[in-house]
Amino acid sequence: MTFFQTREFKFQPLRQDGKIETIPFLNAVENSTLPFLQLLGPTAFASVISDIKGNITKLTKKYELDKVKYNTLQDIVETEIEENTLYAKNSSTEALVWLKRTLEFIRGFIHHMIDGEESGKSAEMSYEANLKPYHGFVGKKIFPLVLKAVPYRKDIIQQLGQGADEETVVADTNEFLKLFDENIDAIIAMYKSKDIDMQFKA
Repeated sequence: MTFFQTREFKFQPLRQDGKIETIPFLNAVENSTLPFLQLLGPTAFASVISDIKGNITKLTKKYELDKVKYNTLQDIVETEIEENTLYAKNSSTEALVWLKRTLEFIRGFIHHMIDGEESGKSAEMSYEANLKPYHGFVGKKIFPLVLKAVPYRKDIIQQLGQGADEETVVADTNEFLKLFDENIDAIIAMYKSKDIDMQFKA
């Protein structure tokens, strides 16, 4: 079985109302995207991994305050809008927007690489599209150095395959990406509909 097939927690289809349940989503992030970054390089991507873990913790704590009220990610953001706490320090809305951006970077990287692009170029293209617009001066200087540590595509494919051939890795990864994309696209749509995405920058 390939890397993404062996994940215990996977991204789930959207609910009928188009919302994303909080805990299944966070479990999938923790169980799939974090190990993928570890595979790329636990040292090089240490700061990215730390950021993801921090945002997962913030959102989990919010959920635990009221598991019914904050059952979905959309519920969390909508409640903070209603309570006018959207831009409060360490708001869950801010935690989710940064988690979303990092996940957009990861999925963009995976898409480019699976489509045949070399891994370094894949990472660079995805960074330019998904994170760079929101990074300040320091981030724009540091992150490109991180990208230089990305392993070669053939080595990543080998690690993802866990013994399987490239064709199988590509097929299984594309299957994983279907629900990953569906979840991320739903979060993107929510932030765009409320016109609040660009309000959060480093």
